[in-house]
Amino acid sequence: GGGVGDNETPPPPHAMTEQLYVRKQAFATLHHVAVHGASAVLYSDANVSSLGDVLRLMCDGATAVPDPVMNKTCAQFFCELISQWGRCRATAADDPRIPNPPTEVVDAFFDFVYGVLVPGMIRHSVLDPAFVVKDALHRRVLAEYGRALWSLKESPRRGGVEFRSRVVEALVLGGGGHGATCVVARGSERIAEGFANATCGKDIEMALKEWKLELGRQ
Repeated sequence: GGGVGDNETPPPPHAMTEQLYVRKQAFATLHHVAVHGASAVLYSDANVSSLGDVLRLMCDGATAVPDPVMNKTCAQFFCELISQWGRCRATAADDPRIPNPPTEVVDAFFDFVYGVLVPGMIRHSVLDPAFVVKDALHRRVLAEYGRALWSLKESPRRGGVEFRSRVVEALVLGGGGHGATCVVARGSERIAEGFANATCGKDIEMALKEWKLELGRQ
C-alpha cells in the first residue's frame, strides 16, 4: 500500500453492519431511558461528562442517519427531554418523579437543541430533497419533529421569546440561526407565522411541509 487512496477504502460490509447494529442498540437504549422517566441517569456523576457525546450521537440519529425508523426514535428521545427538562424548576422540585437536572445541564441541553438539533432537523433533514413528505415513514419522522418543536416552543424554561428569536426570526426568516455555519433557504412570512402561532405539533408539521413546498422540494 502506502498510496493516498488507501485511506479512502471503506470498511468491509460486515464491519459497517456491525457498527450500525451497535448504534441502533445505543439509540434504542437511550430512547428507553428518556421515555421511561429514567433520564436522571444521563446527568449522574458517572455520566454527566459524556452527555455532550450522547446528545451528538442522538442528534445524528435524529437528523443524519438514512433510516426513518431511527430518525423517529431519536427525535422522540429529544421530544421527551425537552418536555421533562424544560419544566419550570418549581414544578420539578415539587414532584420527586420529575427529573430535576442541575441548571448548567438544562442550559447546555437547550443550547444544543437550539444550536444543533433544530437546524439539523430543518436543514439536513426536512428541507433536503431526499426527505419525501409523501413517504409514510418520512411522514412519521415529520410528525415527531413537529412534536419536538412544539414542546420547545411551549417550554416554561426555554421556550416562548427564545423560540421566537432563535427559530422563527433567526432560522425561518433569517435563513441562518444562532451560531449557524450553514444557511438554509429562508421561509416566507407565512411560514414564520405558522411556527409562531402554532397551537400544537401538527401546526408546526404543516408549516414545515409548506416551507418544503415553497422551495419546490416536495
